[in-house]
Amino acid sequence: MSALVALTERSLIGAVRDGGMIFEILSPAGFLAGFTLALRGLIDTGRMSYAQYLVPAIVIQSVIMVALLTATRGSHDRLLGLHDRWATLPITAAAPLGARMLATVIRAALAVSVTVVVGYAFGFRMSGGLRCALAFMFITMLLCLALALGADALGSSTSSAEGVEQLLRAPQLLLLMLSTGIAPEKTFPDWLRPYVRNQPVSQVAETLRGLATGHVAAGNLTASLAWCVGMLLIFGAIALRLQRRPT
Repeated sequence: MSALVALTERSLIGAVRDGGMIFEILSPAGFLAGFTLALRGLIDTGRMSYAQYLVPAIVIQSVIMVALLTATRGSHDRLLGLHDRWATLPITAAAPLGARMLATVIRAALAVSVTVVVGYAFGFRMSGGLRCALAFMFITMLLCLALALGADALGSSTSSAEGVEQLLRAPQLLLLMLSTGIAPEKTFPDWLRPYVRNQPVSQVAETLRGLATGHVAAGNLTASLAWCVGMLLIFGAIALRLQRRPT
């Protein structure tokens, strides 16, 4: 346990020193303000205000950003030879991975909290009660953990931190822009709607909107959990396999 705490503290201190944590916490507020001011009144979200519609998407964007930065940190650790050094210490092989994941979840929780607080200034409300609020945070953190494991696995197996960052940028934009996060499904061409409707960002965004108001659709909730748990199991197995020490 002491190794996990020490390595988690190391990850968090590193994120503060390089400015990454400040960027992760403040950038969602900037995105929220920019999208709200630019698109409010231009996109029809029915009876729901655009701030109420948008904040869950910004929450998802913030945890994706935090999760994908894990790839860069994992790559740096590998290139600096820290994986080999940790292998010589009397700690479990999974401790460094667990520490990176714990630090990622802590950073993501801070980013989500700031996003929701700023969202209140634009009209967002968490009116579903405490149970829905806790479910809102749980699903958000589950998504972050699943993506962070995949990003860490990629970063830990590559020889270029910059290359990993560029490689992950395109899927991130594709998932966010071609989703119901920023605009409803009806605004997309007919041939693109099946993808937009069923991809993970759209499903999680709809689930978070429902939890925020206290009226979540069972289908969205089930699909969101299936996506998150599925990615968690697959990416987690890969990430753990990469932590095995040579015999």
